[in-house]
Amino acid sequence: MRSVGKRGIATLGMFLLAAVGSARPASAATVCDLRVDQAADYTCGIGSGLFATDEQHPTGTGFIDSFVRIQQNGYEEGYNTSGRPVQFNEKTDPNFTRNLALNEVSVKTINGVDYREFFLDVNEAASSTKQYITLDQLEIYVSNTPSLIQYNKTANNNGTGSLTGATKIYDMDTSLADNYVQLNYNLSGQGSGSSDMVFYLPSALFGNYQYVYLYSQFGNIDGSNKKYASDAGFEEWFRKSSVIPTPNTAVPEPASLALLGTGLVAAWRRRKMSASR
Repeated sequence: MRSVGKRGIATLGMFLLAAVGSARPASAATVCDLRVDQAADYTCGIGSGLFATDEQHPTGTGFIDSFVRIQQNGYEEGYNTSGRPVQFNEKTDPNFTRNLALNEVSVKTINGVDYREFFLDVNEAASSTKQYITLDQLEIYVSNTPSLIQYNKTANNNGTGSLTGATKIYDMDTSLADNYVQLNYNLSGQGSGSSDMVFYLPSALFGNYQYVYLYSQFGNIDGSNKKYASDAGFEEWFRKSSVIPTPNTAVPEPASLALLGTGLVAAWRRRKMSASR
């Protein structure tokens, strides 16, 4: 378990906005605005979940362990599973969209409470007009069955869904409020392969189930002009890899170089003698 306090978990406060343009009963929505860097000791909460900006370096190939990648311009959604065919906008490579076992998800203690942690890398355009993206929905499910592939959406796609064969333990939205998180691709300054957000959910909610499914939705503009569409690369959820590769930078010893040179000379002489016969 790791402790809180590093700068990488620079998080920001939440503020309330009135829900606009929804057919559901009026209620206040919680908006976590993670577009700017703020104090390192504050998290933004929606329900039982905590959201924070996060900078993990390095987090490229070999340093992180992806479990779902989704990509589509404008609006995109998907969830992790090894089942095929995929249902929405998930990438099909089994290395990046796959089953996630609960024992793979690391634990962090925050104010005496154990949380499971999930990291997000967003990949948007770096321009000032397209650097933002909205995480409009996040749902966490648990199950003892791997490779589930039947997610059931609500009719207006603005409420809560379900995953056949799994139990939901977290939903960012409620029947009364459309909650969401604002993200900034440029905040980490590291481009693709660098985490932009971390989501924490209390470990106690996961019980003794074997598998975890994470459904997410980005870029659902819905006419409010307060949300941001996806317009570039894939969005990727990952866990920290337990194995950090060490680059091979060893330099041969002088004696080894001498032996190598002797071998090359001997081989050259043999070829020359053969050619002269």
